[in-house]
Amino acid sequence: MTNFFKGVGSAAIVLIVSMAIHIFCNMKGIHLEQIFVTIVSVPFAILIYHAWTKNEKK
Repeated sequence: MTNFFKGVGSAAIVLIVSMAIHIFCNMKGIHLEQIFVTIVSVPFAILIYHAWTKNEKK
């Protein structure tokens, strides 16, 4: 169950960072392509999850 919460936490971190980037870009008038943002965000969420669970004993 703790792995589930770590996955949710990593997704929340990426979501918050993505929202901050979108807010900043919208204020500056920059349009971000959603497909590109998704392609970049998913590997970062996976990297955060793997870094968070790396030292866990099985």
